[in-house]
Amino acid sequence: MHKHSGFTLIELMTIIGLIAILFTIAIPNYIGWLPKYRLGSAARDLLSAMQHARLTAVKKNVDVQVKFYPDQDNYRVFTDYNGDKDQDANEPTIKSGNMPGGVYLKETNFDNNTFHFDGRGLASGSGGTISLENRLKKQTLIRVNRTGNSRKCTGNAVYKRL
Repeated sequence: MHKHSGFTLIELMTIIGLIAILFTIAIPNYIGWLPKYRLGSAARDLLSAMQHARLTAVKKNVDVQVKFYPDQDNYRVFTDYNGDKDQDANEPTIKSGNMPGGVYLKETNFDNNTFHFDGRGLASGSGGTISLENRLKKQTLIRVNRTGNSRKCTGNAVYKRL
């Protein structure tokens, strides 16, 4: 006698049904989590770029501009040797970045969407905010104060602290 090993069709269909039920439960949770993750990731990347800009300004003792392009959902950080707030051919880009899919650079309250760190690491003017928004209309603000420190504000903290 031969002993046949394997699965019956009923066992196989039961397992496929259980997997389908698990995916039905998991996928909506994943879809709801993804925009929040992307917004947080974009805010962390932008904070990192601004900290890098500040450190570069102090290390090289030069002005470092951070320029935002809300209509294109991106930003650029560059060394501004002559202080004209525009990037010339001899002024290298330190860092640039695009917002991930579903995250928008909504607005800034800097003059011409630009601010700079001076050689002492201080931000221009009195600082300001950058507003990021995801496709679900959730916002995160990044606040830069006069001393050059930046932090992320989310949820109710966005409105309480500003």
